[in-house]
Amino acid sequence: MSSSGASYYDDEAGVYDETRGGQPRAQAAAEAVASLVPSGGVAVDVAGGTGIVSAELARMGWSVLVSDLSVGMLQVAAERLPGRVLACSADRLALRDASVDLVTTIWLLHLLPVPVADRVVVEAARVLRPGGHLVTTVDKDLAHGRARRTNADHGERVTDVARRHGLAFLGGTSFATSTQWRSADGGQVFAVSAYRKEG
Repeated sequence: MSSSGASYYDDEAGVYDETRGGQPRAQAAAEAVASLVPSGGVAVDVAGGTGIVSAELARMGWSVLVSDLSVGMLQVAAERLPGRVLACSADRLALRDASVDLVTTIWLLHLLPVPVADRVVVEAARVLRPGGHLVTTVDKDLAHGRARRTNADHGERVTDVARRHGLAFLGGTSFATSTQWRSADGGQVFAVSAYRKEG
C-alpha cells in the first residue's frame, strides 16, 4: 500500500469498524482463523488496521502484534492492544526471521498489485517459525458477487506463490458476514486459506 493509501486509512480510522461490519465481522474472521490452525503462540496480524480482528485472536489465545502502515489505524489498535502495534509495510515486516507462529492477512491481498501481494506472502514465510501458519483471505471480489478485478488474491495463485516459498497448503474455510457492500444475491461469504511452513 502506498503512503496515499495509508493516508486514506488514517482518515477512515475513526469510523472504519462501524462501516465494515464491526464486531460480528471481526469475530467471524477470527473464528475462521481458529478453525484452521491451533491457537496459542505469537501472531502478527499484517495490515491489521484497528486491531478489531487482532483483539478477537488475542481472546482466543494468541499473543498478537498488529502491524499496519496507517498511523491512524494503529492509534485505534493501540487502544485495544496496548503496546502491541508496529508501524511497517506488509511486504517489509520489522520482525526477525522465524520469530512468529501465525501470520494473518485479512482483506489485504486484493488491495495490492500482484508483485506486492507476492512479497507479502514471501515475508510471511520469512517471519514464520517452522511449523507456523499463514492464514489469508482470498478471492474477495467473488464474495461481493463481482468478477475478479485482480489476481493478487486469487486463491490458486496465492497457493502457488506460497508453495514456492515453503508454505504448504493446509486447506480452507469460509465465513459469512455483512458489511455495507452487498453482493448481487445479498450474501457475503469470504474465503480463507491456510498454509503451514515446512521444515
